[in-house]
Amino acid sequence: MPESVTAALIAIFLWWLTTGAILFAVTKLAGHRLALGAASAGLLAVGLVMLHAASDDVTANGAYLSFVAALAIWGAVEISFLGGLITGPNRSEMPAQFTGLRRFWSATRVVLWHELFILGLGFLLIIAFAQGPNQIGLLTYGILWLMRLSAKLNLYLGVRNTGERLLPAHLRYMSSYFAHRPMNLLFPFSITLGTMLSALLFHKAFAAGADAYQATGFMLVATMASLAVIEHWFLMLPLPLEALWRWGLRDQESPAQTGSWSTDRNGPFDTRPLNALLTRITAGAFGSVESLRGSIRAPDGWLTLDFTNGTMHLRREAVPETTRTGIIVTGRLLDMRGIQAELEDYALRHGA
Repeated sequence: MPESVTAALIAIFLWWLTTGAILFAVTKLAGHRLALGAASAGLLAVGLVMLHAASDDVTANGAYLSFVAALAIWGAVEISFLGGLITGPNRSEMPAQFTGLRRFWSATRVVLWHELFILGLGFLLIIAFAQGPNQIGLLTYGILWLMRLSAKLNLYLGVRNTGERLLPAHLRYMSSYFAHRPMNLLFPFSITLGTMLSALLFHKAFAAGADAYQATGFMLVATMASLAVIEHWFLMLPLPLEALWRWGLRDQESPAQTGSWSTDRNGPFDTRPLNALLTRITAGAFGSVESLRGSIRAPDGWLTLDFTNGTMHLRREAVPETTRTGIIVTGRLLDMRGIQAELEDYALRHGA
């Protein structure tokens, strides 16, 4: 098998494995800040030692070692975030009335400390290792940061598939800063620039006269950049990206639970804001929802809700006069208080 193909397959496998391992760690150790901190610090230390060992090694093995070192360092970065150790000064859901610059600043404060941590760590890595001939690790770290920042901005501006299911329960409040839209103005630029960057890296990997270090190293980084572009496409596709790492998510081990909400308010209720709320609930903002059924009294009659097999069906139907506006939700690790509070707020704001 050609060395370039081997490098690409290894990069894909490590992308899948490390992502799942991080999700497994932060769900299994949820609430154990000391253990998560130790895991993050340990990965960071291992990554730095490996990066130092590979800094002067311009062979194919040196490229692999530098690449894995960068993944270890990035793993420490992700655990610090997903574990809730380093996020931002704002740790609450976005108020519904926030728009424009107020919404942007509130969203920035949700991740501010972590973004500064990534920048500070990157600056230190440049100071420590930029003089070495092996730059694969630094390049990998830079690519991961740029594409992650792009993904965050796209989630803020609006995408079809926010992937809220991948957020641990203690970070589900962050999903209130995601927007659900079929497209945003940044996405085409993110895809275009990401694709161009990947093409440039592949060009360097296949360049005439490229030695084993260059061919292997740039193939590893190019594959990782391409996977990041694919992840961006998943933001706009109605496909469950989390299925790739189901083994790393604890929800499947948790017992199914059922909860309900209903209101004595007669309505009718404005159903225009309802779609975004139902999308947040079923996308995983309050746990893994398997089914949701209910009825909402709309201005032009009753609207029945039926979410099964990942698809929401809304129908206009005649219902008995004794029917009350309400829903029944079944799922795993459900935050029913959160769901009930959201629906109660909706009924209060949008009822007649």
